[in-house]
Amino acid sequence: MKAWKLGYEKAKQKAKDLYSAIGHVPSDALGGDLVAFTRVGFNHLVRKGRNPRTRNEQKKRFVLVQYIEAMVQNPRAVIEYRQTVEKVEVDRYGETLLVTSMAEFWTFVEEIDDCTVKVVIRQLSTGGPKHFLSVMGDNVTIEKSVSKNKKSRR
Repeated sequence: MKAWKLGYEKAKQKAKDLYSAIGHVPSDALGGDLVAFTRVGFNHLVRKGRNPRTRNEQKKRFVLVQYIEAMVQNPRAVIEYRQTVEKVEVDRYGETLLVTSMAEFWTFVEEIDDCTVKVVIRQLSTGGPKHFLSVMGDNVTIEKSVSKNKKSRR
């Protein structure tokens, strides 16, 4: 699968437009639960924690945004499930407390063209909605653009 032949800013804007048009999607594979597509998910395409991903990595993820909605709505989706327990420091009334939090993850896996695409849905133990967290593909390539103005040297 090839990334869009767009510059970084145009690719990011195209992905953002596609992503924001999704909103909430019912997922038959998750018992009809709604999956929310929030800014948290889009920000995760651009950053990993507080660290920005490389522009090439971002462009690879942006091209996969177009497949997310269909994958989540597929009733026969192949899903990998995992649950993690995390300890998080929380500031409560001026005191720092260590709180145990449970997170559940559903990873939808599908073969599209020659690429294995994975979409990750997360739900936190706070009772919040299931929401899109990430998308990744194992065989997305970026073609290097060749400038037409450069003269070849012999």
